[in-house]
Amino acid sequence: MTWNRTEGVLVAPTLDPEAVAAHLDAAAVVARLEWYPGTEHLLSVSVLSDGAGQVGTNRDGQVAPGPAIAELADGLGTAFDADVLMEGVHPEGRHTLEPDAEGAADPAAADGGIPGVVEDDVHDARTVVLTAMSMRQAPLQASLLRRDVTVTEQPVGEETRRLLVTTGTGHDLGVHGWDADAYPVLRLQVDDEDRTATLLPGPEASEGEPEGVAVFSWAMHSRFLYGDGGTSGGSAGGSSGGTSGGSAGSTAQSASESVRTLAHDLLGDGDDAALFAAAIPDVEPEAVAASFTRPGAEGLAAFIAALGLPAAVTEVLEGRAEPASLPGAVVHHPERLDRAAAASAKIALSSGAQAVRAAPATPWVGRASVAVAGGVAVGLVVRWLVRRAHR
Repeated sequence: MTWNRTEGVLVAPTLDPEAVAAHLDAAAVVARLEWYPGTEHLLSVSVLSDGAGQVGTNRDGQVAPGPAIAELADGLGTAFDADVLMEGVHPEGRHTLEPDAEGAADPAAADGGIPGVVEDDVHDARTVVLTAMSMRQAPLQASLLRRDVTVTEQPVGEETRRLLVTTGTGHDLGVHGWDADAYPVLRLQVDDEDRTATLLPGPEASEGEPEGVAVFSWAMHSRFLYGDGGTSGGSAGGSSGGTSGGSAGSTAQSASESVRTLAHDLLGDGDDAALFAAAIPDVEPEAVAASFTRPGAEGLAAFIAALGLPAAVTEVLEGRAEPASLPGAVVHHPERLDRAAAASAKIALSSGAQAVRAAPATPWVGRASVAVAGGVAVGLVVRWLVRRAHR
């Protein structure tokens, strides 16, 4: 029988992961729970499912079809007075919030600001982005984010990508989206609450399509349930648990090896590890997966090493070094958009580029046009911003 992974989330005013785990174990459901400490009212649940839409359960040490996904969701919703949002199941709507009508309008445009530029969504964090984005886009990033952006070149296999770095309070890199030539985009971020890695493989990822997107958090707690009627699946305690999250704690002795193996293969982080590894040449998925099993700062450092990035990236993310200390680093300060566009054109010319492109699907502008960089470049930036307003 072929088993698949079905994901969902429980939303309620209060939730106890231990109680949810006991409920699922009592029904012999093979599952994985994930949650952030302090926000247990949002609880991720992943289960095994077959082609008929039935949930995988532990029956005599083997995974066998159990209740329908909709039946499981309804039972969880009733037991915990929660909204249960599962793939392919319409929620009951016990606590579902209505869409924010005010969010439909662009507040920046309404206030006379730049369309598509977020004015108040700021975040205090240290961020490093590995991207294929052209170096000439860095001045525009600094101006649009209204903060310093440090950029340096990073060899990756036989190609060269860019590392973009920001620290402190401000708008996050990528908040306005990315140009088509920037992908794949790998973002590493550390703040007071978490250490995360996010991979956006292509433009469709920024449009809300999840295919190929990978996310990992070293602060998230994880628990595997083997459907053996016990509560010994284990909690990763400070990491998402990786492909062996359940083994971080005590293990369910009565769960057969086949149940455990299937649970970790389909409900673990192996797929995300493979996606991260595939985004960078010559990276081994096993090394990435191993970094997921380590806690906090240790895990992030191992992840960076597995990707073949310099240890200096870890030092910057952990706040032990400044971005300007990276080899070959150039710091771009926020400027007026016309000046940023001119700086972008200058970088393109000095690097021997044959054209300047400021947005996806924008026609290439020849070097002769760059001679009038003021008018042409600013015009391209305006079109770039208009495109961002519609993303």
